[in-house]
Amino acid sequence: MIKNNQKQTFVQFIKFAIVGAFNTFIDWGAFFLLALIPYFDFHESYAKAVSFIIAATNSFAMNSLWTFRSEFATGMKKSKTSSERAAVGSSYFFKFFIVSLIGWGINTLIFSYFRFSIFNDVSEKWSKILALGFASGMTIIWNFFVNKFWTYKNK
Repeated sequence: MIKNNQKQTFVQFIKFAIVGAFNTFIDWGAFFLLALIPYFDFHESYAKAVSFIIAATNSFAMNSLWTFRSEFATGMKKSKTSSERAAVGSSYFFKFFIVSLIGWGINTLIFSYFRFSIFNDVSEKWSKILALGFASGMTIIWNFFVNKFWTYKNK
């Protein structure tokens, strides 16, 4: 029998994954649009950084308003003034963004490890796909649980 809090965590994880899939398209779309600009065409790493920031900001908004809605609302209700609400909202955003940056690093490391070690003997196309799948799977688990139990945790 599934306990209520386990069910809630499972539902939140599904929502988090849906938001993540949507934000992958935001990230890719922003990157390819930025790549159309002559400056970014020559500086793809800048375009990727900007697209990551856009996607992470959108992810924060969607997860705050949908996935972790009750936690976010509870945290905001504790604030009595607009400046306190701004501080609490900024704290949530800062934590979320830090988790996202660390998640990006974890993703990159896991991808590289699996791509060049575990799947080294697999064809280049499949090694990229398999490595990306493992890296994405591990990263979503990291991002979800750290956001659930640190970013949106109300004391």
